[in-house]
This record gives sequence, C-alpha cells and structure tokens, in this order.
Amino acid sequence: MPPAKDQIKQFYSAALQRCLDDFAKLDDREWGRKVSDWTAKEHLASLAATNEAETLTLTKQAIAGQPAGVPGFEKRSEMVPFRAECMKKLRDLSVPELLERLKTEVGEHIAMLDSVSEADLDKPAMSPTWDRGGTLRDLFIANYLFLASQYQEIRKASKRKLPHWIEASPPDMVNYHMGRIFHYMPLVFNSDKGADTTATYQFTMEGAGGGQWSIAIAGGRANSSDGAVDPYDCEIKTKPELWIDLTTGELNAPMAIMTRKVKIGGNAGLAMKLNDLFSAEG
Repeated sequence: MPPAKDQIKQFYSAALQRCLDDFAKLDDREWGRKVSDWTAKEHLASLAATNEAETLTLTKQAIAGQPAGVPGFEKRSEMVPFRAECMKKLRDLSVPELLERLKTEVGEHIAMLDSVSEADLDKPAMSPTWDRGGTLRDLFIANYLFLASQYQEIRKASKRKLPHWIEASPPDMVNYHMGRIFHYMPLVFNSDKGADTTATYQFTMEGAGGGQWSIAIAGGRANSSDGAVDPYDCEIKTKPELWIDLTTGELNAPMAIMTRKVKIGGNAGLAMKLNDLFSAEG
C-alpha cells in the first residue's frame, strides 16, 4: 500500500532535519575531501541545485497537470552532465549558504504536500530519470531518497564521521526507507537492457525495521509488491544497512557474498544483473 501524505511528510521532514543537523557538524577540511570525483561540498551543492532546477520544477508541473519538462534535461542519459552543471553554479557558495538554500528549497517541496489532497498524490507525473510515468507521490519519495543517498556520499567523504543513514534511523523509518527503495526501483528500470528478462526477485531485509519485498520483471516492465513471493527466481537476503552499502559501492558484492553478509538464493546470475537493470543513470 503506498504511503499516505502524513507519513510521507513525517519521514521527509525528519530526513531534511537530520541532514541539516549532521552536516552542520562537519568542518572545512571534511567538506573539502573527495569521494569519487566530487568533494563533500560539491555533493551538498548538487543536492541544493537539483532541488531548485529539477525537483521543484517537476513537482509544480505535476500539481498543475502540465507536461514534465526540465530545460537541458530530457532523457536519463543526460542526468549526470545536467546535475554536474547545476552543481557548478552553486559550488562557490559557502557551506552555511548551501545549507540555507537546501533548507529553503526542500522545505518548499515538503510544504507542497499541504497544498494537495491524498487523491492528488495519484496524479500522473514524469521525470527524465524514469523508465515510465509515475505519480506525484513518486516525486516526493524520489527526493526523500535523493536526500538520503547524498547524505551517504557526504558521509563517505567525511571518513564516516556521520552515522550511517540506516543505523541512525528508528525501526519504523528503516522499514519505510527500504519499502520506498524497492517500490521506487521499477521507475528506474532499464527496459532496454531488461527487455528479454523474465524474473522475480525477492528482497529479504533482516533485523530491526526489515521486511520482504519483491520485484517481478516481464515484458520489458518491472513491478514491485510488499511481502514474500512464491515462487521467486532469485532471493537477496541481507541487512538494510548492508543493502545501502552495496548500492553505493561501499560494500564489494563478491566479498559480501563470500563472507555471508549477503546471501543469495536461487539464480545467483540474476543478482549480478541488478546494477544493469536498475539505475537512474541508465
């Protein structure tokens, strides 16, 4: 069952506040450290810039019933260069200025929830990162997940001075977070790469806040469901924090399987295809 407006607002607001509180603990040296090609500060600039140029634009269009359109960003393959250009426009601002912009822009996005009804959340929406159309609800969830993913990137750059997103979350937030991840994945399914794939994945997240979700792929489309599924072709069993680390590259998949941090049931080859099948970058 999709989350109600109050639940979305509750966890989205909590996510923003955590980012603002924890980011304020980092010093200039930590903001200057690199993770992948960007510094922690550049990830913060990207977070603020993406909300301004992309998130608010798409959400306002969906609420108004207008076609989705972000100038300079028409298809999934343009996401990385588009967001990099947006980041460059803000990266020379100070960290306090970036945090204030983040607070203002994400706060504006959260406030949009007050202007819509429960029924409005099912209005059609689209994003250049998606494989198919979604809903207004999906746009709010997408940005909640983007906050958490960029928090983890900044955490890596700060040498893990900040707590892991999952380990700092109460069980109800962990369950909400994992459910949103698995229900969002079909929107970023790569139908061109998965056109010939027919498979059902079961994801079993163990520990506090865990649960089970499944994704079925057939006919060039992916669909998600709550709970266990029988039969499945591939089961991936791990802890929520380890799943996050797998998806961000902090945990090496073959090593995780060898050390039993991640357990694979059924067709292990399908597990190795997940990165190709599901990616906002295409």
